[in-house]
Amino acid sequence: MIENGKISPSQFGITVFMYTLGSAVLLMPSVLATIAKQDAWITVLMMIPAVLLLIQIWTQLARMFPHESIIQYSERILGKWLGKIVALLYLSYFIFLTALVLRNVGGFITTHVLVETPMQFVHIIFMVAVVYGAYLGLEVLARTSEIFFPWVLGIYFLTSILLIHNIDLSKLLPILPDGWMPPIKAIYPLLGFPLSELVVFLIILPFVNNQNKSRKYFNLFMVMNVIFGTIIVVITISVLGVDLTARSTFAVFDVAKEIAIGKFFSRVEILVGGIWIMTIFVKLSFCFYVTNIAFAQFFKMKSFRITILPFGLIVIPLSMIVYKNTGEFSTFSTMVYPIYSLFHGLVIPLILLCVAKIRKLKGKVAAESSVK
Repeated sequence: MIENGKISPSQFGITVFMYTLGSAVLLMPSVLATIAKQDAWITVLMMIPAVLLLIQIWTQLARMFPHESIIQYSERILGKWLGKIVALLYLSYFIFLTALVLRNVGGFITTHVLVETPMQFVHIIFMVAVVYGAYLGLEVLARTSEIFFPWVLGIYFLTSILLIHNIDLSKLLPILPDGWMPPIKAIYPLLGFPLSELVVFLIILPFVNNQNKSRKYFNLFMVMNVIFGTIIVVITISVLGVDLTARSTFAVFDVAKEIAIGKFFSRVEILVGGIWIMTIFVKLSFCFYVTNIAFAQFFKMKSFRITILPFGLIVIPLSMIVYKNTGEFSTFSTMVYPIYSLFHGLVIPLILLCVAKIRKLKGKVAAESSVK
């Protein structure tokens, strides 16, 4: 076995929650406010049907091929050569996503925390922890998510309470002044980031115990994410206003700067920074881990750990060239990236599911699994 670890459905759900918050917790309000203005929170709520639809597609594939990842069953469904092409597409997507997330880490830390520190140094330090976590395997990464989870919830609720006196709900008015089109248009970037990025869990699902419960926990924690995302957007806009939220790359971090109780309790934005560091570590670790697992499955290697160090050395320089500056990232993330991400998160899995059903592969796979 490439990976001998197994995780429970609850660990899987918590990991999905932490992974989804990831970079979205800081970047999402700005992206949405640019398009939907004060109605950005409506956009987040409108994502629920899309979330449930994608989960339905992914978990159906997982149930049809319970012991295989998308790298493995794509060849079974489409044939040897088409299946290998699809697997290569996912390999390139996973490593690109890993580099993109790492660049988000470097951009935030060198902009708001260690201003005079070279970004490459931040990337190297962060990747040391990520490489070590991936080497330890799936169970360790899942337990890390479990440890971080209550801290993220606690800090989230604490900062929300401390911001109550700064909230001005009138900044959310008027509601739908330009109709439904702005909130609907803002759905497009969200479909690519962070929703379609959850396709990485098609590599993880075969390692979940009791897969019959995986869809339940997938749905539960993703709906929790939508609720959390809605509250985050509401608080951000009602504190900073639409214009400042749209102009700020890391709007949630700027919101936390507004927390001040008297003259002795201020500058607590590090709490939000703490949430982000924990969630982004989970996201980056799983992106990197999945890259290595997918590569090992594609080449039918005995262990995924062989490629961890080489991929770690590749990701660091790649992260420096994925985009040049904040302006380029803003254009890329709202126009180009959603198409690229949706192709891997929706289009390919939907094609695989349809072809598998037409060819009636479910019974065949179930029979083979029972033989094993």
